[in-house]
Amino acid sequence: MRLVSAIACLALATPALAQSVFRCTGADGRVAYQETPCDPKAAQKRVATGSTPTPDEIDARRGLERDARRGSELSGRFAGDARERERDRYLKEMRERDEMARRAREEAAKTRPEDIPWNTPWGFPGRPGQALPKPKPTPPG
Repeated sequence: MRLVSAIACLALATPALAQSVFRCTGADGRVAYQETPCDPKAAQKRVATGSTPTPDEIDARRGLERDARRGSELSGRFAGDARERERDRYLKEMRERDEMARRAREEAAKTRPEDIPWNTPWGFPGRPGQALPKPKPTPPG
């Protein structure tokens, strides 16, 4: 990704216009670079900063721009594919979770009434109709 953005930056950079830069050396020996001509007292030298691009350079720049566009399209497709794979994985996990919950509900519905522990409100365990109070003890004798 860094390579693509670096190529894009290089491709989109406009060529430097041919400008004049002057190298001025003052009386004290200090050197200064500036766009305007030097003072008449200072030594002046014109420095070339760039030239107009050759046809080969123009073709190379166009090739870089084309490659940068292709790289951007490709990275966009890769990102889209990754998002789609992530979405599919998420949906698959959700379906599996829902299926597990459905199976758990079915298993809970299959539980027989005999398997349910009864704690009745009248205080002794047993299913209604089967829970009879203990008989009163008979006096000895």
